[in-house]
Formats: sequence, structure tokens, C-alpha cells
Amino acid sequence: MDAIQWILPELSHTQWLVHSLIFLTNVALLIFARPLLQMVQAGIDSDTRIKVFRALNILVLVLHVLDLALIRTNVGYENYFINVGLSLMAIYGGLFVNSLASYFSRKRFGHQKVLDGKKIFLDTYSSRLVDLLLLMVITLTTLYVIIKIWGADSLLETTGIFGILIAFLAFTSSIWAPDIISGLIILNTEILEDGDVVVIDRHPDEYVISKVTLIYVILYDIRNNHRTLIRNSQFTQSKIDNLSRIASTDGIRQPLTYKIGYPGITGTSAKEKTEHLNIFKNKIDQLFRQAFEACASNKDVKINNNKMFEWALTSAGDYALEYTLWFYLERIPNTKHTSTLRKHLMGTAYRVNEAVYTASVIADISLATPALLEAQVRSEG
Repeated sequence: MDAIQWILPELSHTQWLVHSLIFLTNVALLIFARPLLQMVQAGIDSDTRIKVFRALNILVLVLHVLDLALIRTNVGYENYFINVGLSLMAIYGGLFVNSLASYFSRKRFGHQKVLDGKKIFLDTYSSRLVDLLLLMVITLTTLYVIIKIWGADSLLETTGIFGILIAFLAFTSSIWAPDIISGLIILNTEILEDGDVVVIDRHPDEYVISKVTLIYVILYDIRNNHRTLIRNSQFTQSKIDNLSRIASTDGIRQPLTYKIGYPGITGTSAKEKTEHLNIFKNKIDQLFRQAFEACASNKDVKINNNKMFEWALTSAGDYALEYTLWFYLERIPNTKHTSTLRKHLMGTAYRVNEAVYTASVIADISLATPALLEAQVRSEG
């Protein structure tokens, strides 16, 4: 008992009560960090946030123990370590309250969507404005608490920390303001949201929107299976095609082009030539109809079975006739899984192309460019 009294510093009951509350609160946050954070922000970044928050808890515990030890051994000690710990706790509390406020603002003002079979709440223009206002209040409150912890009330004057903060924000507004405004524009249009498949001007690949944040947009590259980050201001400066928001119930219309050799039309009269030409056209029509029937019967081909393929002679070139075939996709599923989207978008186009080739072999119609093929044969001969 005497040994314990020698180790512990001599503090009043009120001081011990404060230290006990700080210790118990910190231990509780260390233990319940995972359920608390997953409650307000579940996702791929939750593990990283949990590690950061727990590291803060452990650091505060170490500082608390050092503070009590120095109180006992150093008479002139002025609680520097506990003040650092309380400052970290204030930052911890600000981060957690901000996450909690964002969670409730999304539930109250956000947009509900089913993505990958799960019901989630997405940010909207209103929820993002509420988040910005709450972020300002929480930041200023956290700074005020830290200043009070250190007893630096002079910083609350006009020329103090708040004046410096306002001046800093004013001088750097040209850097961060365009991205915040662009992010609000994205949300206000209500045409781009998490899980949408988009095509960005001057970028050949298709992307699925993973997250629209305050400053940037995170995209998943569907073809190459990697992540892409782009600032909001750069994102909105480009033409963006949203493949998940179709203009017609028919579905997304995609083209495929084929080179078919000119038919060897014989005959002397116009009637005979017309008959031979019609036979050729009927063979082309039958080719694409058979391809549609093969695709419609295959569940792996994600086409709109209620919408027949469309085709037309789009160019009469020097070497071959160019036919363009248009097919309509099923509605793109609400998912962020690039493998599923790749099968839906690219896989369907490849299977349609294969069906056309199979039908061309059956119909004895060559898809090779005749003149080029003959030139190759001569060169090899």
C-alpha cells in the first residue's frame, strides 16, 4: 500500500476524477473503435481509419502515464504531456463527430440506392452543403478547445489563430475552391453518382464511379482493373457520358463494323441484276438475323432481346462494302465490381462479334477484305 502511494502522485479527489474519466474514456474508445467507426462509415477505408484512431488512443495512454509520473517526480512540471494528450483527444473527437455528422446528413438529406445488393446512402447537393457547414463548425470548435486546453486565450483575438486561418483560406481559395464548387455541381446535377459507368472525353476506357469526395473523384477502370483519381474541377471540364443513365428503354446502342466483298453480279438486263442484288441483300439480312437469334438464346450475352439488331450499308469503299451492325445492351447492373461490368460491356460485344462470324461461315459470306486478301496471296505466291 505504501509502495502504491509512493508511485502515485498526490492529487485532489477532483483531479483524480478527471484523470480517471480521461483514462476510462480513452480505453473505451480503444476497445470500441471498430464498431463505432463501422457504424458511421463502413467501407474499404474503415480498417485504415481504425488503425489511425487506435494509434491515437495508445499515444494518449502513454502520454497520460508519463504525465502522472512527471507530476510525482518533478514539482515544477506543468502538465505538458496531458495537454498534448487532451489535444489529440480533441482532434480525435472532431474527426469522429465529423464522420458521425456526415453519416446522419447522408441519411437525412442524401439519396438512397441499392448497389451490389446493399442499400446505401449517397451524398447529394443538400447533404454536401450540410457537411461543409458542419465541417467549419467542428473545425472551429476543435481549435477553440485546443486553445483552452493550453490556456492560450490570446490566440482567440482578431490577430490570433483565427485571423491567420481566415487569411490562409482566403489566399489558398484558388486551389481548393474550384474542386469544392465542381463537386457540388456534380451532386446538384443528379446525373452522376456512385456506381455509375461513365466515359470521359479523350479517355478511351470506361470507368465506374467509386466515390465523389469533397475534392476529387475516385474511378475504377473497367478494362484495365485499376483505380483512377481525378480532381473534381478536371472531371467537370470534360464531356462525360453516363452509360448507366440511358436516354431510351431500348438500352445502350453500340456499333460493330464489317467489311464484305462486292457481290459478283451477273446478268445482262436490269431485272436480272436486280434479282442477283436482292439475293445478296437477303443473305446479308439473314446473316445478321441468325446472329441475333444466337445471341438472344445465350444468357451470357447481355443484349436487349426485345430489340432486334439494326444494320445498314454505311460505306461503299474501294475494296469492300462496309456494313454497320447496331445492338442494344441490357441495363447496366448497379455494381462496382469491374469483372461484372467487363462481362456486360466488353464481353457482350465480343460474343456478338463471334456470333456474326459464325453466321457468316454458315452463310458462306467472307468478312475478309477481298482485294487485300488477294494481294496477300499474290505476295506469298
